[in-house]
Amino acid sequence: MQPPSIDLVLADLHAAAERLWEACSPRWPTLSLDVLPEVDSTNTELMERGRRGETWPTAVVAASQTAGRGRRGRAWAAQPGDTLTCSLGLPLRLDAVPGGGSALSLAVGLSLARSLDSALQKRHTSGHGPALPPIGLKWPNDLWLGQRKLGGILIEATPAPGLPESREGKEGSRWVVIGVGINVRPGQAPEGSAWLARGDDDRLGIGEVWTWLLPDLLDTVARFETSGFAPLLPAWSDRDVLRGQAVSLWTRPGAAPDSQTPPDASGTAQGVDESGALLVHTASGLQRWSTGEVSVRPATSAAASAPPSTPST
Repeated sequence: MQPPSIDLVLADLHAAAERLWEACSPRWPTLSLDVLPEVDSTNTELMERGRRGETWPTAVVAASQTAGRGRRGRAWAAQPGDTLTCSLGLPLRLDAVPGGGSALSLAVGLSLARSLDSALQKRHTSGHGPALPPIGLKWPNDLWLGQRKLGGILIEATPAPGLPESREGKEGSRWVVIGVGINVRPGQAPEGSAWLARGDDDRLGIGEVWTWLLPDLLDTVARFETSGFAPLLPAWSDRDVLRGQAVSLWTRPGAAPDSQTPPDASGTAQGVDESGALLVHTASGLQRWSTGEVSVRPATSAAASAPPSTPST
């Protein structure tokens, strides 16, 4: 596929921002929508804004990203038009929700998967693409299309000026940034990745994909703050690509599947609990793993050379 010019990508994103404002402003009147030609990382951009006290709801999208960050600090870059790289920042009472940011990552993944499925089905019905399998979810922060990684999520949080702090039993708020990276065109996607465009003549742009995702993402995050992940657990489980699979786990600091380091544990994935923790039946019995403690891969793919990390922001 011939990559679009930076001018075309920016025009696409600005048009998408206008459509998103019309769709989101009735429920989110203070929402800011920013289109950037190039940025090191959309997550870094919004984290810095929060630390300066700019804590109104803000969605940022970039035509090009030069120093994106994945989970455990993995680096990742995006060329213009190939990958949707966007972040949403807003204040949230994360500490009041079971599982906090770890559970939020699962809720975000479910929102994105549902939105993608709905939009891709409409494209297929209108003759703009083949039927695709449902988007799968790999704990804790990956989107899968078929048996390949389509995208990733990165959740970060920080205290910020002007937000209420926790004190005397009252939960405070933190500035929370939700980063999303999704392969739209093959471009420089790592080997073994999936993408959304279905051929050389598919003109699907990153702006259109952004409009598919943001409205429901905003609503999902608002509901999550009051209800947590538990109501979403059955729907998330229906898309769980690890459930019932043999998995390998890496728990030591610095150890990761793509470093050829032998796994620290193995077992059979048994889904997740209501706080978003991974459940794995190991030789020591059923164990519960939180996001910051472990990296996990299906045992078959872990035995082969692991693919590089793909999108985050």
